[in-house]
Amino acid sequence: MAQRILMAAEVLMAREGVQNLSTHKIAKEAKLSVGTIYVHFKDKDDLLTQLVLFLFQRFYQDSMRHAAPGLPLFEQYRKMWLGKWHYLQNNPTIVMNMHQYEALPKFHDVVKFCTSAEDMPWNQFLDRGRQTGEIANLPNNMIYALSFGVIRDLAYIQIIEGIRYSEAMIEEMVERTWLAIRR
Repeated sequence: MAQRILMAAEVLMAREGVQNLSTHKIAKEAKLSVGTIYVHFKDKDDLLTQLVLFLFQRFYQDSMRHAAPGLPLFEQYRKMWLGKWHYLQNNPTIVMNMHQYEALPKFHDVVKFCTSAEDMPWNQFLDRGRQTGEIANLPNNMIYALSFGVIRDLAYIQIIEGIRYSEAMIEEMVERTWLAIRR
């Protein structure tokens, strides 16, 4: 039931914005009573905090599917890059809500944790790349901005401009962003 409420909050946020969210609207979107929300969440802030954790958990589970530490470094990168690209293609609500997510409680704490957590596939990939001398010796968040940050921007542009990038263009972006983080 909590997942249903969180998914309703996500959809409603995309449609009406975080500033217009209320427990009444979320309950209506989830086709539940308002009281049901308070069975699962202490208050609206708790619900929004749980939404952040729910979103990161989904993203983490997806990124784990694309981790391939046995492959050569570029192939690992390509697999993770394309995995994130396809994840955002299949979840356009996330792309459109990203700026609103950044305003949610605990969002920045979770991001900081993810950029430093040793068990995150991205961080493990960067550690291996630095050990072999293939990845630039920059902070994880800077390397992310040069590589995976581009994915979000491309997905957003594609949605707002109503265009589709070809597979060849996406492959070119994989290679260009790889070059940006190489040592």
